[in-house]
Amino acid sequence: MNSSIDMIGTASRTARSVHLQRTMPADPATVWAAWTGPAVLPAWFGPVLSGMPGPDSHYVLEGRGEHGDTIECGVRTWEPVRVFEHTWRYTGETVSVFRLELMDRGDGSTRLVIDHTGFGPEADPADYAAGWHMYTDCLESYLAGTAPPADSDARWLELLPAYAEAAE
Repeated sequence: MNSSIDMIGTASRTARSVHLQRTMPADPATVWAAWTGPAVLPAWFGPVLSGMPGPDSHYVLEGRGEHGDTIECGVRTWEPVRVFEHTWRYTGETVSVFRLELMDRGDGSTRLVIDHTGFGPEADPADYAAGWHMYTDCLESYLAGTAPPADSDARWLELLPAYAEAAE
């Protein structure tokens, strides 16, 4: 395994799931706003193409990078500054479920936990683990006021071998 990569979670091909944890340099309200604010999402994730995150809403995102693929989302759980869960349908894939939990660490930072489950056979959870790692790199940079990785696809490719090798 590439020892220069500090993995922040696991991918399971058997369970068809991803679990990641990371500390973000901002309070839960700021992290929540970054995940759910249509004006903020483009700064670290990608644009909201239609709709907007909110209770019982449906919206469409475009991810970072040169691929131009879209993600259709349907909100299932909306507990501001704590839990955000939605369906996730990436271009060409079956529907999976994305869950974000935020925990106040009491020091101005937030513990972020991502569980992404229910991947169909066409999706490799290791791809998603590397992707969520890359996206949370971008989020951490945004929250710290620094530039995200210039080439998010290159960052994903750098992370992918470690997650692929470690996937169960």
